[in-house]
Amino acid sequence: MPSLKHPGVVIASAVLLLLALGLPWSASTLQHIPGWYSPGFCTPNFYSGTVDCTAGYFSPGMTLGSGEAHGVHVVARVFLVGALVLIGCALRLRQPVWLSVAGGAVLLGILLTGLAAQGGQLAALAGAALLLYAGLADRERAPRADGRVLP
Repeated sequence: MPSLKHPGVVIASAVLLLLALGLPWSASTLQHIPGWYSPGFCTPNFYSGTVDCTAGYFSPGMTLGSGEAHGVHVVARVFLVGALVLIGCALRLRQPVWLSVAGGAVLLGILLTGLAAQGGQLAALAGAALLLYAGLADRERAPRADGRVLP
């Protein structure tokens, strides 16, 4: 039965993927326009001998744009959670091939979300690299024709 030679690396990658769900994946585009006051004014009406006045008004300001999107709000969350499930399967079944599949799924999620140097993407990228390392380092080598197994 195959075994995982790097369980610490696998656990570290799972922690990084969980962390990526909470970190921002896009920058904030929020812009605040401060409020203002426009005073009223009065003008004399010479035809009727009166004064016409308008009321002033206050605008409280507004906020435009959107806040930063965390990992739980982007498309990659499906791939991150799927990778965590595949990590659980790899640990339970002791089959390192699932680690490589999980690493590929995380990379696909990063590409579909769009590349940006935000904390969530960097954590997911590090987790994917660890998964690919563990999946490729733990796979069993096929013997050559002469019966030797390459390291």
